[in-house]
Amino acid sequence: MDVGQEDLSQVLALASIWMMIFGIGSSICLVPMIYTVVLAYQDAFSRGLSYGSHASLSGFLATANVILFMAVGALIGYPVASASVRVLQGLWRNDLVALKGACPNCGEEVFAFVRSDQTNESPHRADCHVCESLLEFRTKVEESSSRLGRQWVYGRIYLLSRRNRRQIWM
Repeated sequence: MDVGQEDLSQVLALASIWMMIFGIGSSICLVPMIYTVVLAYQDAFSRGLSYGSHASLSGFLATANVILFMAVGALIGYPVASASVRVLQGLWRNDLVALKGACPNCGEEVFAFVRSDQTNESPHRADCHVCESLLEFRTKVEESSSRLGRQWVYGRIYLLSRRNRRQIWM
């Protein structure tokens, strides 16, 4: 049994990965739109003011290709970007916390990401990356007295038996 405590470095690492995913999703969504606007203005300036020309089949296919490119970019990029925004908001509000502590079996430092709103209802289970023991993080949440309203998350780490998943008290 060990005391687990919140690990801000793991939360920052997770936030940086989700910011990168947000950047990729935003790029997938915005680059086709910017490309379409650039093509539209480039096409408008290159043709001048000739209204009497008839559009050819290749012009129609090029326009359809640009519209399809923009629609696929929005269909893929927007969900990726919005999902990453939700995760980043959860990290900012302290809804998802990283806990660290020592494995009761081998003593190696272990990490787990736990939702702070579900900490008291159900314990979080994870495996030790060194000795592969089954661990259970039991956490508690306490409100801070500061104006920011942040929560303090701490708890204990228990070693579980693999056979019948019962707790081994140390």
